[in-house]
Amino acid sequence: MKVLFLKDVRGTGRSGEVKNVADGYAHNFLLPQGLAELATDAKIAELEAKKQAHDEELIKQEEELTQKILSLRGKSVVISARSTEKGGLFKALCAADIVRAIKAEYDIHIPQESVHVPEHIKTTGEHVVMLASKTQKAELKVSVVSAV
Repeated sequence: MKVLFLKDVRGTGRSGEVKNVADGYAHNFLLPQGLAELATDAKIAELEAKKQAHDEELIKQEEELTQKILSLRGKSVVISARSTEKGGLFKALCAADIVRAIKAEYDIHIPQESVHVPEHIKTTGEHVVMLASKTQKAELKVSVVSAV
């Protein structure tokens, strides 16, 4: 019997999958527990439409991210951080700090996973970080200045 899984069932199927299972297993366990429903042509078509819409949304988000990264190519951000007299920072700067600085300076939200910092930034001065999507990369200059 073909069923459409509504929830993950260990060893049998994952949510959103259509699989053949034994009639008794479907009638006595999966259907009464609400773990699956009969896979009709309409349900399968609805599932395919949802997957298609989800895939299109992911493609759209990736294109938007690529445009944001390209708009930041060659630009720089200034981050003010507490530091010692010798230029060492009290707290190392990471990708999250750079994302906040980009948001504050350019009003562009970049996901933290797209910011690649070679090492945590631990000193004042000029540093270069990479912004990357699946298709594009851009360098962003980060100027760390001492906050009083």
